Amino acid sequence: MVEARIEIELEDGVLDAFVACPVTPGRKAPILLLPDRHGLSAEVETTARRLSAHSYFVLAPDLSGQPAEDRRDAAAACLDHLADERRVDDTRVGVLGFGPGANLAMSLAAARAERVAAVGAYGGRGLGPRSAREIASRINGIVRIGYAVGHVPPRLGVLEGALCEAGVDFDIEVYDQEPDWPELLDFFARTLAAPTAGASLAAQGSRAAWNP
Repeated sequence: MVEARIEIELEDGVLDAFVACPVTPGRKAPILLLPDRHGLSAEVETTARRLSAHSYFVLAPDLSGQPAEDRRDAAAACLDHLADERRVDDTRVGVLGFGPGANLAMSLAAARAERVAAVGAYGGRGLGPRSAREIASRINGIVRIGYAVGHVPPRLGVLEGALCEAGVDFDIEVYDQEPDWPELLDFFARTLAAPTAGASLAAQGSRAAWNP
């Protein structure tokens, strides 16, 4: 596995990020890992390596200390960076967010619906009815929502109701110390694997982009 600390250029500076990539030949499906408020901790790097061990190109940016608007712009810049990365097959992108990164992952999946095929959102703070409906109406991938045992998030059920109404394919996981890794890996494998010849293209259509 190849790993490195890199800098991603932004309009007003640079963004620190951690990259983990398999050494096997061929382009890899990318996963954008959006950490919680603690930034690029050792735990985040371990998560990136764990995903990369299953043949994903994983990019984890340091978004700690940034206001919400800057975080959205930085996450979008990370997707642009993946599109230009020669080791990446950018056809289908996965996004995985924890804590504040969970809500950001959902927003990004709606804003870049033509590229994000799978989004995992763990420990999010909840979305208001209007934001949930707007995201659900534009998202074009499948969703996995994670809740920690013993923690009842605010606005529980608002996002789930909006996803149901919009016909989005999603599931829910209640986890203890960490996500159920076999199920999470299966979630990404089902969505980010290259489609077989003759597979339906319906799931690859895009909806109008949304600027949260």
